[in-house]
Amino acid sequence: MTEDLATEPASEPTWLDAFPWIEADSSTKLDGVDVEPWQRQPISHSDKCQQLEIIARLSEIALERLSRWPIGQIFPSLQSETLLKALPFKKRARNALLRQSLLRVGDLQGLELAELLGIPNLGVGTLDSILRVMAEAAVSSAVPALPPLPQKDREIVRATVEPPANKNAHLEAILNDLADIARWHVAAGTEFMPLLGHELAPGTPAAIVHARRRLDLIHATDILDDDAVQLNAATLVRRSISLLDERQQVIVTRRLFADRPETLEVLGTRLCLTRERVRQIESTARANMTKLLQSGGTLELVAQAVRDLIETLLPLDALLERLPALASIAEPTSQPVWRILDRLDEGYEIADGWCGSPTISAARDALCARLEELADPYGVVPLEDFGALNTHLAPEESKKVLFAWLLANDFVVQEEFVLTRTQSLGDRAAAILSIVGSPLSAEEILDHLPIERSVSSLRNAMSVDERIERIDRDRWALVEWGLDSYTGVRALVKDEVARNGGKIEIDVLIDRITSKYSVRSSSVMAYASAPPFECKGGVVRLRASPRGHHKTPKETRRLYRRDRSWLYRVHITKEHLRGSGTNAPMAIAGILDLQFGETRLLQSRLGEQVISWTALQPSFGSIRRLLIDNDIAVNTELFVVIGDDSTFRVEEVAPPTGDPLTDALALVGVVSDEPSLRALQLLAGAICLSETSSTSDIIAAYRDRGDSDVADLLTFSRDQLGDRDKHTTIAVIADIDDILDLL
Repeated sequence: MTEDLATEPASEPTWLDAFPWIEADSSTKLDGVDVEPWQRQPISHSDKCQQLEIIARLSEIALERLSRWPIGQIFPSLQSETLLKALPFKKRARNALLRQSLLRVGDLQGLELAELLGIPNLGVGTLDSILRVMAEAAVSSAVPALPPLPQKDREIVRATVEPPANKNAHLEAILNDLADIARWHVAAGTEFMPLLGHELAPGTPAAIVHARRRLDLIHATDILDDDAVQLNAATLVRRSISLLDERQQVIVTRRLFADRPETLEVLGTRLCLTRERVRQIESTARANMTKLLQSGGTLELVAQAVRDLIETLLPLDALLERLPALASIAEPTSQPVWRILDRLDEGYEIADGWCGSPTISAARDALCARLEELADPYGVVPLEDFGALNTHLAPEESKKVLFAWLLANDFVVQEEFVLTRTQSLGDRAAAILSIVGSPLSAEEILDHLPIERSVSSLRNAMSVDERIERIDRDRWALVEWGLDSYTGVRALVKDEVARNGGKIEIDVLIDRITSKYSVRSSSVMAYASAPPFECKGGVVRLRASPRGHHKTPKETRRLYRRDRSWLYRVHITKEHLRGSGTNAPMAIAGILDLQFGETRLLQSRLGEQVISWTALQPSFGSIRRLLIDNDIAVNTELFVVIGDDSTFRVEEVAPPTGDPLTDALALVGVVSDEPSLRALQLLAGAICLSETSSTSDIIAAYRDRGDSDVADLLTFSRDQLGDRDKHTTIAVIADIDDILDLL
């Protein structure tokens, strides 16, 4: 067991020796041909072009499927003392590694591939080049694997266990009951009706009823022999581990499946091996264990059932309730079966009592996107509108699980509603008013808030919030309700608009109000251009604000119009670089005339791009190949660009410059050397507003749709934006009487 590498018989290294995990990955193909013809061939049998082709494919698989594998297990043959500067990395890759103080191969070996994806400014294209260079080095340093164990010791427990040849009396009784029921159906003329898949019809003879009841009560122990009954998931895992040689068993138990993995040095000392040899054995053992989940056996069925049950998100307790064997301890690891499967299966992740697919982070992003899509303008989502968190959960259980997940992710749940916007006191007050649906006093609003705040601080917050207005001494309402404001000016404007048939010229309005009341013209202009009014082309009217079930492009956050294209701004995460899909807002479905259950294929420079609507909301297919092609890094802001001609591409958002107007334009997809020129027209056009819209209208529109980042930048840019003509210019100067009323 403890002989070192030098004592093992030498043979020419194969691809499987350099990359033990390729045998466990059923998707590893080369030009559509299964792995088997080449994976066991000596590396030297492939010419340089073939080697580079195989290495490129292996890098792609590593990025897609091995994100939770340490680099040392992906490239087990690399020597830890090898200097990274000795490898032929591209300049960008070498600089990225140096910035992280990664100097030797050993500095990388303990890092998971996902951690490399998180290095700042390291694009996926650069990471792909790093993996290819390391793969070439691994090929050069590969050593022959240990001689395989005898085939008789490598047999794996298969998926089904045949009943014993000599059926016992109990089994014969079951078959007799089936035969009796079958004869009855033939006699009754219902021979094509399923024997057990329906309720018995009235008048069925008592003997047949009793036979059916007995069949309804049979369980696995009535069919299988004693040995087969013992083959639960824990036993299968234990037997699978026992098929590994002793060194592999020690290594997977003390490293791969351990809560506190032992170091390579400690294991090397224990087994009288070098740390590189321990790493290679660990990689081989992990690959062999992973292969058991794809072998057509019972463990594969269990693993598939786990994936199916998790869907996007499922509590671990719910998973164990449906598959109790997963809670059993699998010796000699001293770990439950679910932990073993989680460490081997890349299809999901289990952490902190939750199961998420493909990772907890990706599941959280998908559910947060769903909440954002359902939220009203005040960030309020009725729980009943969210739907089932997991289709395998009963409605009441699903509701409890959703509630637990929301609290675990720091969402505020108010009665039967989720509040997605709680950054400020004004956000919370607006949400409460939206939930209640009628005016409230500051004290009443405070009673609904789950936080400690003073009444005065709440009043101050609401008095400067453009979504809320005071309609009495201490009665507050949402502006969109169109109630008479206590300040008086808005009520005067509303009366004049109504008196003139729903619209009035701004000059006439100012003249009528200022000639009768001590109100400044600037105050009249400010109120006439704010909700519930709009001032366009010098004419004031009530603002139309339809609220449909799905948001239009004009109402959809981070979605912009430019020339003959739509731009949707996305924050790139590790999941995008792993090849996961990207959630799309409902407005995208409207743009593409995409109906539920349908799929669209758009044309990109690298081939067809899938956009589908087969789940709760539409989604883009994987854009990883485009990210690699553009060398996009994690945490990059990116535009997904959909052309009117059904084309698809990605475009990186220009980095911040420190100039508010330039940065605001960049966030909506406009890059200009002279940002002040035509800025208002471009900003208005990006969200489908009229090019003659005033500065205040544009800022309010961005804030209403949820683009607070853009709205804040534009607020700081008022001086650069300039003013429109007198019909649309808004000088927001509060009337001193209005201010005094608010105090």
